Amino acid sequence: MITIESLKKSFDNTPVLKSINLQVHKGEVVCLVGASGSGKTTLLRCLNLLEIPDEGTIKIGEKVVSFGEKKITKKDIKEIRQYSGMVFQGFHLFPHMTLLENIIQAPLTAKQQDKEVILEEARVLLEKVGLTEHQDKFPDALSGGQQQRAAIARALMMHPEVMLFDEPTSALDPQLVREVLKVIESLAKEGQTMVIVTHEMNFARRIADKAFFMDDGYIVEEGPAEEILTDPKEERTREFLALLQDE
Repeated sequence: MITIESLKKSFDNTPVLKSINLQVHKGEVVCLVGASGSGKTTLLRCLNLLEIPDEGTIKIGEKVVSFGEKKITKKDIKEIRQYSGMVFQGFHLFPHMTLLENIIQAPLTAKQQDKEVILEEARVLLEKVGLTEHQDKFPDALSGGQQQRAAIARALMMHPEVMLFDEPTSALDPQLVREVLKVIESLAKEGQTMVIVTHEMNFARRIADKAFFMDDGYIVEEGPAEEILTDPKEERTREFLALLQDE
């Protein structure tokens, strides 16, 4: 589903991603873990071309884009993004629209489908994420957990083959984290391909097929999530996990 080869990205001549290589197969759940500043979010944003890499190649689905030799076009970006849906740390819901209006906005704009068909699908997704009774409310009337679940439903409306999550619980109070993780876990059980940046190690061990530990712009260690997050081989991975346990 995803193949990344020799991917590099710098900001103001400071390397952030240093020759990243990874693969994600269809139906896999992959977690990117590591300290802040290790390059996890930049890698995720490069996958969706919110950041344009300097060098390397990204293949998602049937679309392959190489960087460094030619300019990336709007067509390249659109074709890459048709394969993925992204959920951010912040919820990014339109404050002047109801929950239902937020969720149908993208497919209404991007697809020439009948509005009633889209509305029916949106209502099914809202039920799936436990928000049916809130569909006519505006975002400021909802908790952070409810807004994040709405953001997940909004991304799913575009039928992405890959879901990208950038620390989806980091902006939430602890008591709201569980409800969002429960939705993500249900997607994993349905076979949704996902790449998740997270500091929730217990969740990552439970849900992920593979884990990639990043440090200083490199993938330092990769393998089965249970193995990497419980008994890592690399010293830097062990140090990171020990720091999390001390918090």
